[in-house]
Amino acid sequence: MTNRYPGIFLVLLVLLQAGCAYRFVDLSRPSGYDLVSVRNTTAEAGLARMLEEEMRRNGGFRESSAERLSVTVSGFNESVESVSSSGSPVRQKLTMEVAWKVEGSKSAKVTFGKKVVTRSYPYSKDTSTLDWNRSAAVRLLTGLAARSVLEGLGRQP
Repeated sequence: MTNRYPGIFLVLLVLLQAGCAYRFVDLSRPSGYDLVSVRNTTAEAGLARMLEEEMRRNGGFRESSAERLSVTVSGFNESVESVSSSGSPVRQKLTMEVAWKVEGSKSAKVTFGKKVVTRSYPYSKDTSTLDWNRSAAVRLLTGLAARSVLEGLGRQP
């Protein structure tokens, strides 16, 4: 194949080489923070792990940075958002409160932030469908919370 189409082979090789090093970079993301802890103080299991995964995937953090970031899920609530005319739930609403603290290289520099995020999902009488809808909504909610924390960090001096 390389004897018949040497130009195509060379172009593909160059594109492959260039593609390996290419990535999108969001300059608005904080890059000077060391994510030292993500805690969950609520009864909803797994939120800390999911939030840390989202934060690390989207954050661009640096280990051993002088700016140390701690994030805490401080509230989680589930409620009925809408009800049909027959009185049955139609949509459920999840609300999550996330607080963060940044400690700087100087002990006097400590900043705080807090954000409440919500996500709705359809109610279903089928328990497996309801569980799947809720799990997907929790995953989306933690992604929204991670983006909210990163945006809050981007606005800090």
